[in-house]
Amino acid sequence: MTDHITPETQALIDRARLEMKQENWHDAAETLADLYENLQTFDINYRLVTALFMDKQYQLASSYADDFLAEYLDDETHFRMIVALAIQNQSFVYAQQLAMLWDDEQTQSDILDEIRTAENHAKETMATTLATISRQFYHMSDYDLDAQRNRYEAARRLPVADFVIGAKFLLVDPFALPLIRATLLEDLQKLDIKEPVQYRWLDDQLYTIRLDQINPLTSSEVFEKIATLIDDRLGQEDPVALEMLAHQMRLELTLLYPQTDDVIIDADSWVDSSLDRYYGQSNHTEVGLQKYWHDKVNKITNSFFEN
Repeated sequence: MTDHITPETQALIDRARLEMKQENWHDAAETLADLYENLQTFDINYRLVTALFMDKQYQLASSYADDFLAEYLDDETHFRMIVALAIQNQSFVYAQQLAMLWDDEQTQSDILDEIRTAENHAKETMATTLATISRQFYHMSDYDLDAQRNRYEAARRLPVADFVIGAKFLLVDPFALPLIRATLLEDLQKLDIKEPVQYRWLDDQLYTIRLDQINPLTSSEVFEKIATLIDDRLGQEDPVALEMLAHQMRLELTLLYPQTDDVIIDADSWVDSSLDRYYGQSNHTEVGLQKYWHDKVNKITNSFFEN
């Protein structure tokens, strides 16, 4: 698996290989988990995830796979593994979002068929549970932030079509939290929803958009520019501030999406204002509508941290 390892580590590697060869998946998973604590490579991760999958410990396997998600997306066999995990965990929304990342249309079509089959089985065997999750999702704006987060996470286990119906309802719900509506837009975009979607933005007005025809937030020019500016100014000088402001920036731009580029016309002054606010200094460089919306999303994100 690797070079320059201790005898103790080599003993664990040898034991894991034997246990996997014997298809003793439970013991192999335990051995590989011990090994992975000290030797976190993709090769060991893949073996650990495989052993956990074969031992039907699907949720734990998925959590380990997240450590090397990019590597799992590089190879079809590995890719099918993480999609299979999502299906076994009944994370149908995530499974389809993964499928949309694969370029080969035939493979993508096959995987979507597998997801639909699993969804139909869930509808037959979990009808009451799914109905409860759907009802709580569609009406989650009646609850506080923590409850909304929990209902959102549960809704990702719904069949994709049911999730989309609820998402479209919540996107225009005036009582849904702005961050929930913004996150729903991102989720629908990752699902490759092609029909027009109506949403309520921060100005409380309704807009219609085709999410498959615009860039994801993290691929937008303004997102990349702001991220680069923050890193350039804080990366070496104040790594704590860098981490906090990068997180703050991600939340603020998520709230503005998909009108981020229309609001932020001067990325430099946006970053200047963010830095001045963080360090408790006054700022006069950001003006007009950009300042208005920056102040607004800053207040919203601060309320998250207070909660």
